[in-house]
Amino acid sequence: MKINNNSSRPPYNWQILLVLLICGAISSSYGQSKNEVSVYLTGAFSKLDYEVLQEKSDMENGFSIGAGYSYYLSHNWSIGTGAEMQYTEGSAYLSFFGDAYQTADMEGEEFEFRYNLENLREKQSAYFLNIPLKIQYETGGIIRFYAAAGAKVGFVVESEYDLEASSLTTSGYYEQYDVELSDPKFAGFGDYGNIKTSKSKLGLQTNFVLNLETGVKFKLKNEQAFYMGLFADYGLKNIQPEESQQNLINYNNEDPGNFIRNSLLTSASNSNDTSYVDEVKTLALGLKIQYAFQF
Repeated sequence: MKINNNSSRPPYNWQILLVLLICGAISSSYGQSKNEVSVYLTGAFSKLDYEVLQEKSDMENGFSIGAGYSYYLSHNWSIGTGAEMQYTEGSAYLSFFGDAYQTADMEGEEFEFRYNLENLREKQSAYFLNIPLKIQYETGGIIRFYAAAGAKVGFVVESEYDLEASSLTTSGYYEQYDVELSDPKFAGFGDYGNIKTSKSKLGLQTNFVLNLETGVKFKLKNEQAFYMGLFADYGLKNIQPEESQQNLINYNNEDPGNFIRNSLLTSASNSNDTSYVDEVKTLALGLKIQYAFQF
């Protein structure tokens, strides 16, 4: 007599149910929204970070606005890129500044041009088009904590500077005659009082930035989300203009009363032949708010 023993095998209905559960799990996993598009705004503090004559540049206001795209590798991890426009400023203040160098006057006579500035202040401003690449981790749930890290390439859209001082006095020392002239002004010598330049091109270089972020992500209805967090952008590269070793106040032998005023970032001391600024980097930190939707 033949006996069928099915006790070691699960019933056929359980096999079907197990297959359905596995398929459901796979479908759920691959059915989640993997794409996220966002717009964001950052603000608070930023600066062009440098040191001039042992004085650090001041922290100024700054902001950026951008749009991003992220692809979710899993529920928790995503990689993203995008584009943002960033505005940053820098400024330096020196109570006294002076220098001297050899040049020639309108008639070709060589002399030493000497100048002194009081309460010198220079301001710089720059717009960068940043292209970021970052990786982000976030927890689960409706309210999620997130952390992100990455890098940005910043292309200079525009960079400018302006300079002002409460006093500019100049003179010319002619060694061959052993005489120092403090006038006339048409020759470029005298007390010119308060000076202020209009904005001029600065020529900053392409930037590379380390980006760190952390904060809270609020999941909203219809695959929408709102982020609020803190960020820090630290420049990794010296973006000082390539043109350097200039005179801050340059004697113009074609029009001596009209001096050429250069930036501290591109100028050098003639007494020791060293730049006033060794390197220029960017620094930004503050609040970031972001709206996103997934599909």
